[in-house]
Amino acid sequence: MAYFANGSEGSCFDQQCSICKYGEKSCPIAAVQGIYNYNAVAAFTRNLVQDDGTCTMFKTFKKDFEIADKPTI
Repeated sequence: MAYFANGSEGSCFDQQCSICKYGEKSCPIAAVQGIYNYNAVAAFTRNLVQDDGTCTMFKTFKKDFEIADKPTI
């Protein structure tokens, strides 16, 4: 499965689907790409940034990421 950050990144895939003889209906490859691409990215993001906006890396490695002369969060 490829991750396309925006519509233009997936244009090659879309173009191939548009001329594929199996492309009149969504084939299993296109369906899986479309369904699970967003879900996978959303799952990764939920693990890295919490719903309250807390960055997991910042929280875990606060001493490494925090600027010493800035107020703490």
